[in-house]
Amino acid sequence: MADLAWDRFVLGAGMAATAARLEPTGWPLAGLLLTMVSDPEAMRQGARRWREEPSADGKQSGIAALREELDRQFVALESEGHLKGKMLTTLKEKHTELNTQLANFEKCRECVSGGLDSGADLYDAASWVSASLGGSAMAVAVFSQACKGQVLTFAATRPMVAQAMTSLGRVAQRVVGTMMKTSWKVAGILTASGYLYSAASAKFPGMQAITADVPDLTTAKVAFDPSTGGLTEPLPNPGDLTGTDAPSLLPPFSL
Repeated sequence: MADLAWDRFVLGAGMAATAARLEPTGWPLAGLLLTMVSDPEAMRQGARRWREEPSADGKQSGIAALREELDRQFVALESEGHLKGKMLTTLKEKHTELNTQLANFEKCRECVSGGLDSGADLYDAASWVSASLGGSAMAVAVFSQACKGQVLTFAATRPMVAQAMTSLGRVAQRVVGTMMKTSWKVAGILTASGYLYSAASAKFPGMQAITADVPDLTTAKVAFDPSTGGLTEPLPNPGDLTGTDAPSLLPPFSL
């Protein structure tokens, strides 16, 4: 799937660039489609590295296993009477605080993993949009070239050709804008995970850093809404050719 999605992205950008050579009004579209090129499978690999799943024998792993072991050790200390009075009260407070931090960190890891998976699905869909937009741009460019043989026809169709290219560019701009906004949202989840890990490690110096490679969420541009567990906004319809505003090479940066 990764290779197919990558190929669709490259195909769409390539067709748009070819169309722009024939019809210069297509260059903004070509630039936008180029920024969409991505590899969804790399995002899914990142999701698997962040996800913690039980082993084949059903035992917990990672943070879940650590929390279980901490609870077991604390119950043993309390039941065997090794700690009493103020020392026991202090330990209870620290245990509760660390357990809460670990639970929050575990939720953040799940959010990052889910975000990468959802982003990969979004990018699969975006690859089809890219290929569709590139094909449409080629059709418009070929039509424009065919009309050049007749001066009157060419002059009469220029506004229509320019409008079609502008509309295709507007759709591409909306797609890239969606990617940019969702990228910042999931990057925020990753940042929160880092802060929570630092806080937890300060309480428990024996904790080890995550060994998995951290995926580049800025370029991954994923989409995940923790409240719903799904994509934050739908992709625009490639057939949406309404509007007259010329597209910009830069997507909107607001969140």
